[in-house]
Amino acid sequence: MKVGIIGRPGSGKTTLFRLLTGKGEAARQEASIGMAKVPDKRIDILTEAFKPKKTVYAQVEVLDLAGAASSGQDKKALIRLVNHMRTMDALINVVKGFEEAGSLPHPYQDATHATDELILADMATADVRVERLAAQKKRTAEEESELELMTRLLGQLGEGKSLRQIELSEEDRARLIGYGLLSVKPMIMCVNLGEEELLSGSYEDMEKVKEHCSSYDMPLVELCARVEAEMAELDEQDRLQLMQEYGIVESGVDKVAKAVYQSLGLISFFTVGEDEVRAWPVEDGSTAKEAAGKIHSDIEKGFIRAETVAYEDFIADGGMAGARTAGHFRLEGRDYIVRDGDIMNYRFSHGK
Repeated sequence: MKVGIIGRPGSGKTTLFRLLTGKGEAARQEASIGMAKVPDKRIDILTEAFKPKKTVYAQVEVLDLAGAASSGQDKKALIRLVNHMRTMDALINVVKGFEEAGSLPHPYQDATHATDELILADMATADVRVERLAAQKKRTAEEESELELMTRLLGQLGEGKSLRQIELSEEDRARLIGYGLLSVKPMIMCVNLGEEELLSGSYEDMEKVKEHCSSYDMPLVELCARVEAEMAELDEQDRLQLMQEYGIVESGVDKVAKAVYQSLGLISFFTVGEDEVRAWPVEDGSTAKEAAGKIHSDIEKGFIRAETVAYEDFIADGGMAGARTAGHFRLEGRDYIVRDGDIMNYRFSHGK
């Protein structure tokens, strides 16, 4: 899964990228790539319980897309940006919410601009497809159905609706995958505040930004990248003290990572032991056999059973032995739908 960070120059998108991935400054390029850890307190607790040699959190691939949404951008750069965005599974739009050198922020304007640009790009794509299909003298039943769908979407896009707001069947969604449409992708809105705005709990057009995000089904995260960067350099005690001073309950960077994970429709199952405690990301609705393939294709091929304990039962029963005694230890088959927080150990045939 790939997540692209977009935003106007000076919005703080590159700072957010570095905070998410732990990467330092790099030479300017079209897309910087890194892996973002998804914080999970359950992994922390399981690590305390098993004291493994290694702990691995779930991760998502993040790209800092250069030159996003800047005015005066040359056409070729804009085309490259849009092409990058089409390959993403989700987007993070960073908007500036702080005053700098007398320059006032316009977070609502920047937020709506990005949304509108995605809708306009999808309108252009749909319009081209409708024209081509309509020009055909003979159309198959499938093409007739596609023409009806694209015409309907074109009309609703023209009303300013994103594809996330339009009710689509699973069959329709599958048809749209090949078009690289942008407004159907999950988007997280990230307002980068200044220290003054963070302390006051308010910023320019805050209510309008919240209303916009609610209307377009976008998670909203408000943070101060400058303070988050300072927090990242401190030890645990000093970091907690700084968070208290600013009234921060949870790191904004952690909130962004979690919002991305949820927006992508991902859940985590865990494997545990003395060697490693690890969170494995899978799509919600995955079977035990499909989840096994995330660990290794041989486990999926030779799948026999999945020894399974829910994380909540593991904690409530005081560990694996207690879960067995309480009857919470289960043997699940290949078609079992994995639940978020399942602790799993796979039995599989090595010969298959």
